[in-house]
Amino acid sequence: MKDQAHTLRKLFEGGSSPTSPQVLSVTSGKGGVGKTSIVVNMAIILATRGYKVLVLDADLGLANIDVMLGLTPKHNIKHVLDGQCLLEDVLIEGPQGIKIIPSSSGIQELVDLSREQQISLINSLDYFEQDIDYMLIDTGAGISRNVMYFNTAAQKIIVVVTPEPTSITDAYALIKVLRRQYGIKRFNLIINNVSSTAEGDQVARKLTMVCERFLGDVVLDMLGCIPRDARITECIKDQKAFVAVNPSGESSKRLARIVRRLEQSQCPQNSGNIQFFLKRMLLDQAKGSNHAGYSISRPY
Repeated sequence: MKDQAHTLRKLFEGGSSPTSPQVLSVTSGKGGVGKTSIVVNMAIILATRGYKVLVLDADLGLANIDVMLGLTPKHNIKHVLDGQCLLEDVLIEGPQGIKIIPSSSGIQELVDLSREQQISLINSLDYFEQDIDYMLIDTGAGISRNVMYFNTAAQKIIVVVTPEPTSITDAYALIKVLRRQYGIKRFNLIINNVSSTAEGDQVARKLTMVCERFLGDVVLDMLGCIPRDARITECIKDQKAFVAVNPSGESSKRLARIVRRLEQSQCPQNSGNIQFFLKRMLLDQAKGSNHAGYSISRPY
């Protein structure tokens, strides 16, 4: 309780630190679109450019960032929430010195964190605020309460979509909930696994048209597209990052350009940081809102 009170005092005494990290969530409406691979490789690109990067595996219950990189953590978020260790004790180091907070796979109770667990996790995250430049959050797919929670607390939301109709439909469903239930109007798009740039542009246009028609004021910023590449699949099988294995490949170049765009569009202060997680959650709790269990009507 003492630690929590200290965090609350810092929160409401005014503003965020000028060194607050940029907090980016990478999310999707549908699983299997390459979201985790994009997070890992974006983190490595940022680290090679001299940034201190923290990756939070927030796909609670189905975590796999450690598996993707061939890492074997001794502890994970579940141990923190159970009070067995501190968050800094579960931290592991990945390629180029990126720091990773691993989650747990196959643990049902992590799929829907309680308010107390959320507070515990965010108090722990506050420990890292002065030590990182970027925090990348790999959310779960879909519209669960945990996915909404991590997305609404980030400064930028990056939605990963593929050309598959189900991916486009589910991406729209995710954006719809975030707009109508949480008031978020701006999203960033990465179109993954495209056969050509034209196909990526077509997917972005289709999603934009649907959002304009049914949601009105939503803005979708196209960050770029990543081509279909069999070498990415091989890297995933080998538990290696594709930007490290093939840095001169077209996929690596495209993702590097996407990261450069994110660098050039720095997030405004006070729109989100690690402390903002707690503020967002407490305000939501004060309003007595419960956003679990939406019914999504789809336009096509």
